[in-house]
Amino acid sequence: MSERVIEQFMWGFQDIFRSSVEFEVERAFEEIEFEAYVRCILVGFEVTDGHRFPICVEQGEGLYKTEDFSDVQRLAVEKYRNNPESSVLHSHPRVRKLRQESLMNRMRAEALEETLGSLEGQSERVFFASNSVQVGDYDVHVIIGTEKQAVARVPQISTTMSDRMPVLQSLVHAVIWEILGRAAKALYLPEAGSDLSVLGASTGEIVRTATEYMLRTMMYCIHYWFASDFHLLMNQLSALPYEGREGAGRLVLAKADNPAIDVSVKLASPVNSRNTLAIRKLLEGGGPTADVLSDGERIYGLGTVRSDYDPTTESVFSVRFLRRGYWEFSHAGAALLAVRDGIPSLPQHVLDERYLLDLCDRLFTESDGDVLVQAARAIGKHRHGAMLVISADAEGEAKRLSPQSWAVEPSLLSPSLLTQLTDMDGAVLLDPHGNCHAIGVILDGVAKGEGDPARGSRLNNTVRYLGSGRVATIVVVYSADGGIDVLPHLHRRVLKSEVNGAVAAYLALAPQRPPELERVNRLWDAVKAFRFYLSADQCNALNDAREAIEEWRMETTQMRIEENLLIPDPKMDESYWLKENE
Repeated sequence: MSERVIEQFMWGFQDIFRSSVEFEVERAFEEIEFEAYVRCILVGFEVTDGHRFPICVEQGEGLYKTEDFSDVQRLAVEKYRNNPESSVLHSHPRVRKLRQESLMNRMRAEALEETLGSLEGQSERVFFASNSVQVGDYDVHVIIGTEKQAVARVPQISTTMSDRMPVLQSLVHAVIWEILGRAAKALYLPEAGSDLSVLGASTGEIVRTATEYMLRTMMYCIHYWFASDFHLLMNQLSALPYEGREGAGRLVLAKADNPAIDVSVKLASPVNSRNTLAIRKLLEGGGPTADVLSDGERIYGLGTVRSDYDPTTESVFSVRFLRRGYWEFSHAGAALLAVRDGIPSLPQHVLDERYLLDLCDRLFTESDGDVLVQAARAIGKHRHGAMLVISADAEGEAKRLSPQSWAVEPSLLSPSLLTQLTDMDGAVLLDPHGNCHAIGVILDGVAKGEGDPARGSRLNNTVRYLGSGRVATIVVVYSADGGIDVLPHLHRRVLKSEVNGAVAAYLALAPQRPPELERVNRLWDAVKAFRFYLSADQCNALNDAREAIEEWRMETTQMRIEENLLIPDPKMDESYWLKENE
């Protein structure tokens, strides 16, 4: 067995604690369907002088040096002095002392976030740091790093403070802060990390608590401060039927005196927001011309959001009840959160316009991408599911399918008309330039063991149709359950140099003994992400290198990790490479 040594020692289980928190973040991200690289770091500042390392870093693979953080304390003091909260007066001396110590702690956490983001090679990452907790002789911060662009793509608001109260911008931010808060509390326990369940909660519980926190803080934006049970109330509303019908309707959240709100019907006696039966009945009165209006505490009428509402104010939110047990929390038409049967996640039913345009470029000689994207958006305004078929031989397919559809004179249809046509069963058939050739189209095809029995008939009919050797065709499927698929599902195009770089990095590090296992594992994950594109020679070299590592692991730890061998994919061809100058 190899000897376990902690060079920058803060406490005996610091490495296990760090890796356990990192694992919990990965699981929580998976739970909310957020895909991104995750890294957890611990940084400790000595409380008393005389230690070999005044600053300790627990990080797994060695990316950061202690000297990288030498300026953090100075930066924290500077941030503290510039923060308006540092000059706030408190009547009781102890209250002031505690508040200012907490503020200084927070400023050091922010200084850590900024310092990490400014280091060489870290510009593509964003970092979130907890306040510190004293463990032994060190004040320890827990830090979570992830991909900056992935976080930026998440539906979110820009407000971070409302009346001196912190606001969480998205579900991802809420999950990270919930985990950081739990990790910081865990540091108060003796020998933190000796129990692998360091956060003391299941992944589902962590995500639900994060969701409640996110919604409560976003309600600060409409100046409602007591929304601790908002998530529960919305779940109850979405589950309530009305005279046998499943829940539907929209609840607009804004102050009654908000200039962006036009009140059409004002209730003489507002309804308490906890009276879910009454609110469910009022939702039946909502519709295209008026929504139910709430200030968080009470329902005060029916009305609309003015067309000139300035979304930068972030003072009006809404909850849309789509069907029983399923609701969305939104701002300015963009869903921030989806909850299905009490399980929160990021909204997934978003049209992948970039992938649609990529398919058009790959499958059609010529196409009008902008027109096709507009058509796909219009179809997305359906009431019960819809399909858009784009065929390189739309004219021929319209004739072939005419016994079970209506062929039309080719023409461009307005978005509003395309939306209207979704009320009819069957798909709308367009050519690559956006001209409509048929409506009410029912796709045919032969079952070949493909498809997904958990999905509806629209998706499975499309899979059969595309699998029957048709000419180049793209199908956009909007399922009644809210899912959106752009078919066919092709692997994205990548740069050959990017794949070769990932392979070379792994093969260069793998022979090192003893191996830097965490870094090797991350490089292996990067290689696996490109497994579709690997050649036979690359697969063989990678498999051999990994086997050598597992043999070393077995000799030194009496353990090994088994994984399936990498094999070349027969579907891979030159069409999946991007030009190096793109």
